[in-house]
Amino acid sequence: MTTNLSSTDLRPGTYSIDLARSTCTLHATHAFGLKPVTATMAIRGGTVTIGGDPARSSASAQLDAASFRSDDARRDKDIRGKFLAVADHPVIAFRSTGCVRSAAGWQLTGVLSVRGTDSEVTLVIDGIEPAGDGYRCTASSTVDRVAAGVKAGRGIVSRPVHLKFEIYATA
Repeated sequence: MTTNLSSTDLRPGTYSIDLARSTCTLHATHAFGLKPVTATMAIRGGTVTIGGDPARSSASAQLDAASFRSDDARRDKDIRGKFLAVADHPVIAFRSTGCVRSAAGWQLTGVLSVRGTDSEVTLVIDGIEPAGDGYRCTASSTVDRVAAGVKAGRGIVSRPVHLKFEIYATA
């Protein structure tokens, strides 16, 4: 995957997130940090806007909180209920507030909304490459779930949750 695309390699415009091909994967630990847990959530919608100057690019996305799935149905029910309260908060949303190039590469800063709580988050753009009539982009972030509004499960589920996104954005 290419991470050093220049502004001449990117076609400015607004692209829709392809919901069928895009994914969000979460990694955390539970049982007092002893057992790794991997789960997925469906992406419900979103857009990526590439500016003529890449620093003016932006993105927004919504995750379907009720789609949380791991390898344990009981855990999934607990996460969707006590942790995410999907009946009251069915969407987890992200909207960017800035796009900057650092020594480590491009980063997208923004606001993550979970359970009615907004918290700042930075997505590291791990790669971007042309894909058909748009782009395939991978990004990652680590979120403090308590700061993000998910306070249940203290001592049972780790505070840091690692997120990985594979986004296909099409014209």
